[in-house]
Amino acid sequence: MEDSVRLAFILLILFFIFSNIASAGGKLIYAKGNVEVLSKKAKSKMFQKVKKGATLEIGDIVRTRKGALAILSLDGGSKLKLNPDSAVTIKNTQKNNEEVFLNKGSAFINVLKSKLTKDAKPKFNLRTKTVSMGVRGTSFFASYGKQQKKKVRKDVWMCVNEGLVDVQNVKSGQKVSVKAGEGIKVDKGDKISDPKPLAWTQKLNWNMDESKGDLDNKVSIEDAYSDPLDQDYD
Repeated sequence: MEDSVRLAFILLILFFIFSNIASAGGKLIYAKGNVEVLSKKAKSKMFQKVKKGATLEIGDIVRTRKGALAILSLDGGSKLKLNPDSAVTIKNTQKNNEEVFLNKGSAFINVLKSKLTKDAKPKFNLRTKTVSMGVRGTSFFASYGKQQKKKVRKDVWMCVNEGLVDVQNVKSGQKVSVKAGEGIKVDKGDKISDPKPLAWTQKLNWNMDESKGDLDNKVSIEDAYSDPLDQDYD
């Protein structure tokens, strides 16, 4: 009888341990302005304002209001800087298999070098409504662009600061590899442009360390539309 009780107690402890591991998402390591979280476990299904140090779980949606800024440290080791008027859903933070969905706005992503391997399999995936970005690099930026017409998907822009990112259209299967210093546009969520240097990306603020200076990104995605894709920057 005592053995059965002891076994049940051990199993209960293990259940709670693995449940916490499975739901672990990360932590909010920087917050400026109105940063909110919609917890997957919340009964009210309403966004709640959070502060620096807040714990995040898989399934949570993190969003920033106008003028706000947030930096997330995921349990898998990567960091994400969420710009104003943006939102992401934490899908997975397991080591070597992180996944985040960009609901709106834009974000900078920094993947730990220790997570990168020589194989072709991405260790971090950022998804939007139309494309998947498999990361085999360490630092990149992604943003939704203008919505030209109602019922037409928004453009998606991305550029790589360091490393390599594979971008794939989830509908057509079109795939391109974007190297450091290059950027692409997914026109209305459809055709992916050829990767090439884009002038507007040169002023992006990649900093995610408050001790190293300003964190705010002053570049607007509107600047992308005054930077023709057919311009030669070489």
